[in-house]
Amino acid sequence: MIKRPIEDRLRDCLAKHADWPDERIAAAIVGSRREMVRAMRAGESIVPIIEEEKKTEAGVISLDAVRARYDIAAAIREELAQLKPGALVLEREFSLRVAGKDVTRFRRTVDNCPEFRVNRVKLKLDQDAGEGSWYWGSQSTVTEAVKLRDE
Repeated sequence: MIKRPIEDRLRDCLAKHADWPDERIAAAIVGSRREMVRAMRAGESIVPIIEEEKKTEAGVISLDAVRARYDIAAAIREELAQLKPGALVLEREFSLRVAGKDVTRFRRTVDNCPEFRVNRVKLKLDQDAGEGSWYWGSQSTVTEAVKLRDE
């Protein structure tokens, strides 16, 4: 069986699932990365990214790869910058986008970085829900949501 080029597979996946976040598309296509998905969304070629991967030596990883995996605070900032004004994201979804399955690292980062407190709000949108749920958004969106909640 002939394996289709990664660029074609990414293009097809983006066309079919345009609403999926970059991380989910990258996870769905074997051999792809979040940077490739972002480049495809921007209409850029992913060839430089693929060629950069080929240049690495066996057993050697870049510091950027380590950062992408472990620098959760930077990933949170990046995701917050991508959120549309007026949009709030459920914390479970936000955590998946930022840290994947590493919920503990996400939680530890949120607890230890007070700068993110202005980007979180606890809302009880469903009357039958117990405690309510945490949502993430831009500082202005969260401020407006808190005002509306507390009126």
